[in-house]
Amino acid sequence: MKKLLITILGLSLFCFSANAFEKKIGFSASMAMLDTTVTDDIDSNGTINTSKDISNDVVIPSLFLEFATDLPNGAKASFGIDYIPMSAELESRSTTQSSNGGANGTNSGTLDASNHVTAYATLGGDVAGNHVFALAGMMFAEGEYDLKSVSSTNRTGDVNIKGTKLGIGIERDMGEGFMRVVLSDNDYDPVSATTSNATKVTADIDSTNLTVSFGRSF
Repeated sequence: MKKLLITILGLSLFCFSANAFEKKIGFSASMAMLDTTVTDDIDSNGTINTSKDISNDVVIPSLFLEFATDLPNGAKASFGIDYIPMSAELESRSTTQSSNGGANGTNSGTLDASNHVTAYATLGGDVAGNHVFALAGMMFAEGEYDLKSVSSTNRTGDVNIKGTKLGIGIERDMGEGFMRVVLSDNDYDPVSATTSNATKVTADIDSTNLTVSFGRSF
């Protein structure tokens, strides 16, 4: 994550020094509709013992910095960085399990994400006075999990979270600034962790986001 942030900072400084780029800065609010499939492999032998689907809706604020340029034939392209300045609980779940000793209980786990960064590019053009575009990006975050097992002690740890983002959007000038609406599909790579009693827990997180942004160009 540190190398990624250093790379982003270096690219940002380069773009600020290039007069060919239009700079944009602003803030966003996303309604994220999270869909998570959680599976348990109790003895880590490759067999899924339990599976659970979880849906959760959250509002996520973020800040963005973007560099745009004109292309031939009226097209426009941009590169941007979106940063969520807070930690968020991406997944929380529980399921009943019988331990090897015959006791029944509940396994539970949470996954919190912080330093969530999306590096993205857009390509589009003007339609009826609005800028319409397609968006593609890569997502990176630092995750911290907390697992509680009926037959073992609790286990916490860190994991890197990665994913892809695809979307479409529309942007409209508003005097000294602009407003933007983006509908995107966010697909995170599966995240796995193993408790001390060899129960492997895997979370596959997908999200559909409706994002409204306000910003200024300079």
